Amino acid sequence: MTSISFTSGELLDIISALEEKEDALYLGEDKHLAAYYMHLAQQFQTIHDKLQEFVPENRVANLVLAVN
Repeated sequence: MTSISFTSGELLDIISALEEKEDALYLGEDKHLAAYYMHLAQQFQTIHDKLQEFVPENRVANLVLAVN
């Protein structure tokens, strides 16, 4: 099992970077790849939104990969 932890700020940084990449690709006429980056940003935004439900000292997202 592998886990990765992200703070709220780290998630916002990831979302921002993905949105910048999406914008650049969209302007470069690669709409399919831009949509891919938009979807990734939305997934990280969902995680960030869930973190906001917790008290500030517990706002860390632990993403776990478990393989059977």
